[in-house]
Amino acid sequence: MRCEDYRDAISARMDGEDTGVEPGVVEHHLEGCAACRAFSERAAHVTRLTRIRPAEDLPDVLPGLLAALDAGESRPAPRRTRRSIARDAVRAALAAIAVGQLALAVSGVIAATGAGPDQFAGASMAHFSHESAAWNLALGVAFGWAATGARRAGGLVPVIGAFVALLVTLSTLDVLAGHVTAGRLLGHLPVIAGLALLLLHARLGRGGGTTAAVRDDGSGGTGRRDVRFGRPRFGDGGFQPSAHHRAA
Repeated sequence: MRCEDYRDAISARMDGEDTGVEPGVVEHHLEGCAACRAFSERAAHVTRLTRIRPAEDLPDVLPGLLAALDAGESRPAPRRTRRSIARDAVRAALAAIAVGQLALAVSGVIAATGAGPDQFAGASMAHFSHESAAWNLALGVAFGWAATGARRAGGLVPVIGAFVALLVTLSTLDVLAGHVTAGRLLGHLPVIAGLALLLLHARLGRGGGTTAAVRDDGSGGTGRRDVRFGRPRFGDGGFQPSAHHRAA
């Protein structure tokens, strides 16, 4: 057995739990191991101080709480930061663009009913209108999902960014060749604005917190608290627990 195993047994014995080994085995190890003997003495000292420490005289806060409830007092709402206000504004703009894209999808489906039978690359103009409507519908759903405040909305940026980049390039060539009207080009502005808002949304959504915060408890050792799980992690300078027991 290692020293850590003996220390677990010592800690369990102080807590009145089953040590898992014979008492004589632990005592025999303590006779020959100065480190474990010192651990046992420190643990016994801490346990004794904890058990015999007098209870602290704390003020009774119940009357004040009851009075506050009777008076209808409430805790003031936390002050909103500029980042949160900007994030809400971006989400509202994304929602508006989502509605616009969905409207374009519906108008594309309606326009396809009057399209002629002319075909290009194996498809009629009606089918091309349907494809455009499907894209507008997908973009509307994507912008709407980002408007809900989804944390992973930044994953839409590569796909929509590639679409916008190719759309702008081809539209520029079409303008130079005279193959597109100004009214048609204006229909592309919402998706370009939506991409810009997605980038801004991803930037505003980046957290400013850390996974672990360091605190100095004044005892000469530095403890670290894991914010993700809400429990402390002990550093080298503190008295480390020898065992962990799950509460019933």
